[in-house]
Amino acid sequence: MSISLSIAAVTVQPPEGESLAQLAERLQAREEGALEILIERTQSACSRLAVSILKDPELSRDALQEAYFVVYQRIGQLRDPLAIKSWLFRIVTHCCHDILRRRGKEIQVEVEVAAAAPDLAEGVGRQETIRATFAQLPEIDRTTLALREVCSMSYEEMAAVLQVPLGTVRSRLAKARQRFIDKFKGVQHD
Repeated sequence: MSISLSIAAVTVQPPEGESLAQLAERLQAREEGALEILIERTQSACSRLAVSILKDPELSRDALQEAYFVVYQRIGQLRDPLAIKSWLFRIVTHCCHDILRRRGKEIQVEVEVAAAAPDLAEGVGRQETIRATFAQLPEIDRTTLALREVCSMSYEEMAAVLQVPLGTVRSRLAKARQRFIDKFKGVQHD
């Protein structure tokens, strides 16, 4: 069965001031247009997360399509509509990891570099070094760093997405950052 959601062509407007939790309730009630509104309101953040994990825009679109299909199928399982954001991010993360497993190989993950280098050539070289370093990290480190640094998620949201205790999130993030720094220093000295 092939489902095709036209994510970019969604034009349904949500009611003024409607929260994601209210939208989740509408989706649970199977109100017409609720899924399209959810896609419109969340696709940018979900896309950034997927691209951070997969580093491939085409695969990221596939992951988002899978994720929104899963959301539609399983919205009744969402117990707390206030948790829709972390629930959705968890689904996107799982869909991305499923794609990685199906492909049978690791795909490099790209980290967004916020600071612009004064010299363009130097900046491009630094970005390549960051990408190469990031690609060397284990998948769990890349996912943890992407959730925090690319998606700007709180520790609590990360715990919900990763389905681990808050302390584990802090520990994983600290270790992932340290491994990144250690590898980055090693790459710079090569």
